[in-house]
Amino acid sequence: MTDFQSIYNGNYNKLFRVAMKMVGNGDSARDIVHDVFVRYYERKMEGHLILYPSSWLYRVVINKCIDSLKRATKFQTIRPSDHERADDPEDMKEQKITMVQAALSVLNPHERALVVLYSEGLSYKEIAESSGMRFSSVGKTLSRTLEKLENELKKQKYELY
Repeated sequence: MTDFQSIYNGNYNKLFRVAMKMVGNGDSARDIVHDVFVRYYERKMEGHLILYPSSWLYRVVINKCIDSLKRATKFQTIRPSDHERADDPEDMKEQKITMVQAALSVLNPHERALVVLYSEGLSYKEIAESSGMRFSSVGKTLSRTLEKLENELKKQKYELY
């Protein structure tokens, strides 16, 4: 297996999840991740040295997602009404996903990126490397962003805990 194949196989699913959480559309997320791997491959073929491929890939995916969100003219916030709620566990799971996506749409793209990277289990150091943020700023900014997200979910009458 080549170096590129191992990087691709080891990172595709993680990058797709991040892109999906950021843009909320499977086709767009796949396109973004595909473009990022093409860019990575081209950079490697040009002889560029990428010391930390995973961090580089996360950062480029986040930047492309932010660009995509900036180009979008509108965010559509879908809030299920009370009469649409069901007792079916699968429906409840879908409602939770919809409510979290709606709350995420209130955040600016950089805040959304921070929450998504955190939800993927990245350390503060990895978040700093992937987002371009100073390491010393990650904790406080993330705390404020999570508080903002929690307040938005409370407005929707949804508790995180």
